[in-house]
Amino acid sequence: MKNYMRYYLLLAVVIVGMIQCTDDVDRGIPTLKDDVPPSPVVDVQVEAIPGGAILSYTLPKSDNLLYVMAEYIIGDKLFEKKSSFYNNSLVVEGFPDTKQYNLKLYSVSRSGIKSTPVSVTISPLTPPVVAVLNSVVLKETFGGVKVNFENDSESELKLVVLTTDSLGDLYPVDIHYTKRKAGTFSVRGFAPEMRMFGFYALDRWNNYSDTLFVELEPWFEEQLDKFKFKALNLPTDTYEAHASASYTLERLWDDVWGTNAAFHTKPNTGIPQWFTFDMGQTARLSRFKFYHRLAGSSGAGADGQYSAGAPQIFEVYGSNNPASDGSWGSWTLLGQFESVKPSGDAKWTSEDIQYACFDGEDFEFEDPGVYRYLRFKILKNWGGVTYIYIAELTFWGEVIE
Repeated sequence: MKNYMRYYLLLAVVIVGMIQCTDDVDRGIPTLKDDVPPSPVVDVQVEAIPGGAILSYTLPKSDNLLYVMAEYIIGDKLFEKKSSFYNNSLVVEGFPDTKQYNLKLYSVSRSGIKSTPVSVTISPLTPPVVAVLNSVVLKETFGGVKVNFENDSESELKLVVLTTDSLGDLYPVDIHYTKRKAGTFSVRGFAPEMRMFGFYALDRWNNYSDTLFVELEPWFEEQLDKFKFKALNLPTDTYEAHASASYTLERLWDDVWGTNAAFHTKPNTGIPQWFTFDMGQTARLSRFKFYHRLAGSSGAGADGQYSAGAPQIFEVYGSNNPASDGSWGSWTLLGQFESVKPSGDAKWTSEDIQYACFDGEDFEFEDPGVYRYLRFKILKNWGGVTYIYIAELTFWGEVIE
């Protein structure tokens, strides 16, 4: 009986070993393990990119090659970048300037044995944090400062806006996360008086640009009193709520956002669609915030920010005497707007959710005139569906009467 047990145990060990070998072969990974260093890569070519370089090379014919590794020092820190033997190139990034840097390229075996190094010199192009600083324009806007930037490399960056406190000390008043090629954002909440603003860019390697300083005087504005708002349901408007009374038009000015509560029209009502409301006051509008409906309790789910019925492209119209039949002749176009996801990712990030659902997307009117009634016309939503939803709308400007 003991002999049988030994036999079965030995057979099991052999089978497991065969399976492991088969898995390695299926994955295309050589199983050779020894202490022989692989040959180094040859024919290394360097292509400079912003803040880094692409290194292309010819792989050695060593059977035990596992990956190619670059070693380099930035400041006093050693970095490593690896690329498997399936590839013939690797990218090194995170360099803070355009100086020359010396790198060493190694072939590495499955046993972790390095080849002799191949020395490579690179000179990165202008790093993204510097390029963004060179492109940025800060100018006054309603209640604060507007920032226009270009990010040609579409790098993942933090754009930091500074201002001074009551003691004159600088502090970060806003951090804008982006991977977009270009963009605009504003920082508000300041009185119409001269104030110092600063700007710098930061990347994921903690490389900082220099800081740009400007003195600006924000333009006057006040928030409109939403207690005066009321629905104006005209013929041709889409205002019937989906599912229950909790999704009515009045949700747009109830001062509740950062939840999945919203004005939500019925499915199959079609796009484009529009709705109308009375602000209860005549005003020269400067800007508005559009708050997305939060998908679920934590940003997860389908019917929320940057998806399904969330407006993506829409127009805003003003009137002082809207036609009672719902026609468009009495309305003036104040602007066409597009909702933009800051990250640019296919799926939203936590920063996208913060911006859309809690901070609110910020839109400015260029030359709006003075109006009492507003009409929103949704031309396209993020999900291509036949309904829309919006959590909240808030307006600023100068109240006339």
